Amino acid sequence: MQPDETPDHEVAIIGAGLGGICAAIKLREIGIDDFVIIDRDAGFGGTWLRNTYPGVGADIPAIAYQFSFAPKGNWRRFFADGDEIRQYILDLAMTHRLYPHARFNTRVEREVFDDETHQWQLHTADGDVITARFVISAIGAYINPKTQPDIPGLNSFAGPVLIPSRWQHDLDLRGKKVGIIGVGSSTVQIAPAIARDVARLDIYQRTPQWYFPKPDFPIPIVLQRMLAKRRFANAVHSVALAFIEAGLRVLIYTPRPLFRLGAAVFDRVALLAYMLWLRYKVRDRQVRSQLRPRFGAGCTRGTLGGDYLPVFNRRNVELISIGIDRITPHGIVDTAGVERPIDILVLATGYEMFSDPETYRIGTVLGSNGFDLAEFYHRHGLQAYQSVTVPSLPNRFMMVGPYSWTGTSFHYILENSMRHISAVIELARAQNATRVEVTRDALARFQAGLRRSGANLQRYFSFNCAGSNSYFINSHGDTPYVRPWTILQSRRRSVRFPASDYEFTRLSSHAREVRHAV
Repeated sequence: MQPDETPDHEVAIIGAGLGGICAAIKLREIGIDDFVIIDRDAGFGGTWLRNTYPGVGADIPAIAYQFSFAPKGNWRRFFADGDEIRQYILDLAMTHRLYPHARFNTRVEREVFDDETHQWQLHTADGDVITARFVISAIGAYINPKTQPDIPGLNSFAGPVLIPSRWQHDLDLRGKKVGIIGVGSSTVQIAPAIARDVARLDIYQRTPQWYFPKPDFPIPIVLQRMLAKRRFANAVHSVALAFIEAGLRVLIYTPRPLFRLGAAVFDRVALLAYMLWLRYKVRDRQVRSQLRPRFGAGCTRGTLGGDYLPVFNRRNVELISIGIDRITPHGIVDTAGVERPIDILVLATGYEMFSDPETYRIGTVLGSNGFDLAEFYHRHGLQAYQSVTVPSLPNRFMMVGPYSWTGTSFHYILENSMRHISAVIELARAQNATRVEVTRDALARFQAGLRRSGANLQRYFSFNCAGSNSYFINSHGDTPYVRPWTILQSRRRSVRFPASDYEFTRLSSHAREVRHAV
């Protein structure tokens, strides 16, 4: 049997979260309706479908946590909760008629490019193969929860084990002893939501974080009506982006010696202000000492924890920061040998990040002539032209790739990536090309530009962030989470690029005839 020249779909989108929805809507704008949206879950939503734990919500103001082409004026609060964000996503999918294109409960385990047909073959967990001319990976930044942290005895625990992204709502926490491992964004939201109901709450902290105020409040009806108008909403968003743009210019273009001095002063002043903030929010001096960060204020995104810090004023809440020795069937033993009994264990231990080489598994993405994306990243570090595509992976793009975040909202990243992806696909279609691949020279120039403009950030993350366990810097010592460009530079370069940065190939009629004759 010869391979079929006609793929099942022109474009296959992997992921039905915000990235997949954005990709689908933007494909329609360039005249492509032959696409499929594949997702391992049972519906649209991505991380907002999976994360329904108590207190879940955005840590970015609602006005920024939306697409510029689909503003929602009637956000109830300045920081939207999980239910409202999920509804926004579902409304988008319904309004843009995306459900007929969706293929849910389907896990793509392997992506293989066929050099003969210029098609991608997506091998699913149930044994099917979906073919497509182009593939857009829209799996997001937080790939899989770390459900098996390296803690002795974890599997021996006799009680329920909860994961933020798989919360069991039928489990009654009232009157129970609960232990939470981890002090990131999930714990910051879960702890205040359950502290009043549980008999005891033990929070195990490995690395103290920076927790900032969260100025949340109901949005007045008058302001909701104004925000419903796209021009007004975009104007407000533009003002916010202007401030971020100014900050990015300072970070990128300040001379290195001056930046080094300024960063040191900034971190000292920030720590002084933070300790005053802690003194205001937390009564116990010893707890304040345990909460004191040991790294710079810019080493992580920071966590909005205005409601989290007062939790430690409650008598039934304890912060344990001396480390975990092991887990027993009925409790957790710290490194001092003290065992604290618990009924329920919550593993809020983070995610596999798109910026970590270890996240990419050997043999899961195979490009031209057997090129393996994971092997490439493991050997050479994370890199992608315009953060969306890699040589030897023809016709394949990423919505969230290396060096994609410019300090803006996740939605802005997605829109910016899709500007470039749409432009490349349009160029390919205009030339009747069946294969489009970025050149190695183009990627090398792109990476060299990132290294030049990212010198200040690289130094800060390398020298000011020791012990931070920040996902801004990975195991290779690289900083592929952050793109060291301004917002305007990123937007301009995503659409203004030489077409010669790509090689366009049309499947020849001779090749077709040869295959048919075999």
